[in-house]
Amino acid sequence: MLRSPPRSAAICGCVAGNAVLNWVLIFGHLGAPALGVVGSGYASAINQWLMLAGLALCTRMMPGLAGLHIARGALATSRIEMANILRLGLPIGGLRGMEVGVFLLAGILMGLLGAAALGAHQLVLNCAGISFMVPLGLGQAATVRIAYELGAGRPFAARRAALVALALGIGFMSAAAVVLWTAPEAIIAIYVDLADPANRETIEIARHLIVIAAIFQVFDGMQVIAAGALRGYRDTIVPMLLAGFGYWGAGFGTSWLFAFPLGYGAPGLWWGLALGLAVVAILLTIRLHLLAPPVRGTAGAIAVQ
Repeated sequence: MLRSPPRSAAICGCVAGNAVLNWVLIFGHLGAPALGVVGSGYASAINQWLMLAGLALCTRMMPGLAGLHIARGALATSRIEMANILRLGLPIGGLRGMEVGVFLLAGILMGLLGAAALGAHQLVLNCAGISFMVPLGLGQAATVRIAYELGAGRPFAARRAALVALALGIGFMSAAAVVLWTAPEAIIAIYVDLADPANRETIEIARHLIVIAAIFQVFDGMQVIAAGALRGYRDTIVPMLLAGFGYWGAGFGTSWLFAFPLGYGAPGLWWGLALGLAVVAILLTIRLHLLAPPVRGTAGAIAVQ
């Protein structure tokens, strides 16, 4: 509904609340017991419920949504509408599950290579995850904008929204790649003590993995934005199948081959992941190009509007 500020405010409040609750429950302040790491889990769980309550309150207060009753509306929803939602939603979850699953399994395999490799994997994965948040948001924005423009009968504007989102994502991830490529030592130093000899192996592996992460930054941004844009076109099943081929056929297969039979270890695993992201990004972008109408004639279409 083109109303992101309430959700953003709820998330920002959740971040602040999470910091306070972690401080209270981990260290035992304000009369609370010191629960350590377990306290962090409780803090996160409490924050999720608080964010849900905040978003529900915002929904009730928004103009046009004040009369919305979620439970009552769900019971009144027709089977056809439920089927439509599941037809769109389940493949979206499947695509996301394939992406998350291949990285989770890569983490398990990394553990077979030793504690240093696993530590370096988690360190660099965290860095890549931070930069990934921007194209993830752009992909969600593309979903909304494209669906809005298509609903208004403006297919050329929908394609323009997809292209703008891709351009912004590629630009940002290119900048992120430059940072990762040029400042690996500074990034690693945030997580571990570079002067500690015990961290030497982890640091050395992390240097290699950060270079690979820099190389796949643009592809990572492209795939999530293209997937978001395709959702705006109500296209979810084919992207899920393409992601399955890219992540598990090309990506995981290559990761295992490079890491173990060929003996490249942790960098081999990550080169496979990079290949998977590149394949998915290219396939989804091609799919988007085939679905969206060409840009020519856009100016005339806009003039008519």
